[in-house]
Amino acid sequence: MSKDYSSDLQKLFLEMMLQNPQNYVRVQNIYNAENFDRSLRSAAKFIKEHVDQHRAMPTREQVMAVTSTELKPLPDIGDNHYDWFMTEFEGFTKKQELERAILKAADMI
Repeated sequence: MSKDYSSDLQKLFLEMMLQNPQNYVRVQNIYNAENFDRSLRSAAKFIKEHVDQHRAMPTREQVMAVTSTELKPLPDIGDNHYDWFMTEFEGFTKKQELERAILKAADMI
């Protein structure tokens, strides 16, 4: 059974990364902005580019100003939520990368 990673869930991933930059650091090797929904892709790309250039996560205000994507603070987040994030983000990445590989293979045929 395939899990649906809605745009709301994808937005939550970005919000959790801004809330705790350590989350981004932990997933940066599998992070691909192309995996995100079109409505969030510019924010995902901006976050990666900002970290690559400045070695720091952008603020929510920067993301909003540059991409018009509002990412909200998450007030009641604990360590157990970050464990969930890691598991879910890994599953999301696997699914998106597999879908892209299937579509690329189909185009080659």
